[in-house]
Amino acid sequence: MSIHVNPLLLASVLLAWVVVYHIVFSLIAIARDSSLICWSVGLLGISVVQLEEPPLRQVLAQFATAALALATAVYFGLFVLQPGPIIGLGDSVRVRAVAIAVPVVVIIGSHLIAVLRERHFPLWGEARVLARVQRSLATGGVVIFTQAGRVFVRERFDVTPGEFLRMVR
Repeated sequence: MSIHVNPLLLASVLLAWVVVYHIVFSLIAIARDSSLICWSVGLLGISVVQLEEPPLRQVLAQFATAALALATAVYFGLFVLQPGPIIGLGDSVRVRAVAIAVPVVVIIGSHLIAVLRERHFPLWGEARVLARVQRSLATGGVVIFTQAGRVFVRERFDVTPGEFLRMVR
């Protein structure tokens, strides 16, 4: 059995997998989080800004849904895409399961470490909102406030969302 790797195609497929994973993870937070103040879209992806720590079941739902989307993307990237980035992997169920599991575990594991580190050193409330919005603006992101976010900046800072964005720049 001969395995041939196309490095350029593999790099682009790996990037697509990471993008799919993070987009699905962030979209679940946007759709399900009641403490969502705003979210931003920029060169570094989608970022969500929450006022409070999300419940554990929401975080688990985010990881599970993103893992399923990632596994699907890995399957299509390795076994449906022709020519694939890695040719000659084999057709057995065991080989396919391992080939799908490895990137899923690596990507989810690295993100899980980041989430656990963030929970170990939490920053919530106004400080989190200010830091996250400032980071989003610094990386060129477009910040979109939710209704709760507009109320939040009006009550806490007595400004409109536009004034708030100018203030934190």
